[in-house]
Amino acid sequence: MSISREEIKRKFKDEYLSKIEGPFFKQKRINHIFHYSNKFEVILKILNNGFAPSYCEENFLGQEFYIPMVSFCNIPLRDVDLFMRYGKHGIGMSLEWALKNSITPVVYVHDNTPFERQTYYQNEIETPMISYFKNWKTTYKKKEIITYQEREWRYIPNISDSKHKRIISRSDVEFQSLKDKSYGEKPHLPQFALTIDDISDLRYIMIKKEHQRNKVLNVLNKRFGEREVIKAILSGKLLIISDDLIHNDF
Repeated sequence: MSISREEIKRKFKDEYLSKIEGPFFKQKRINHIFHYSNKFEVILKILNNGFAPSYCEENFLGQEFYIPMVSFCNIPLRDVDLFMRYGKHGIGMSLEWALKNSITPVVYVHDNTPFERQTYYQNEIETPMISYFKNWKTTYKKKEIITYQEREWRYIPNISDSKHKRIISRSDVEFQSLKDKSYGEKPHLPQFALTIDDISDLRYIMIKKEHQRNKVLNVLNKRFGEREVIKAILSGKLLIISDDLIHNDF
């Protein structure tokens, strides 16, 4: 089961980067968010069980935190390969699904952002709000990157129980274990996972090797039924696409 490159390009042009006509400007609209992973098995797990948040390290005003989240990028399909440092596999979800599930764009800040230090030190913004702040640039694997270009959106779980923390800071006992990676795999919170309940919310599944396609199809068929999967693919609403195709053809 496949779709031609010409159909992919037409879908890319007409549907996901459609131009909004207006009297004063034309605006490109990106109707999906992308989540990356280095492991293909993680993609299959997400398709089966949903996006489970994990504690991710963030640095804000020189302070380190660990925040439970799932990160997405709201970027054009043609730019997806520019961010494959986060993984060669990925899942693209509809923007409607993101909004419905309270997934929210981050607020990018820098050292001279007017409200930043004041709100942090005077506690004028409640701690959970910090979960949506991000430095506009950072260092990743010893290289400076402009994170602002990623157009990051985050799913932050609404944690209300006493077993889990919304933010882990240096004063918390769990901090050093996370820092030293003594947990092994970073701990996930499957009880707060965002599930994919409707195949219409799936836009793209990015694979690295062609033999992975059948494994993806098997999972989709079990989750949504073969008839619905065929309908989604033939209509062009769902693309199972290789990273090589994205890199060379867009």
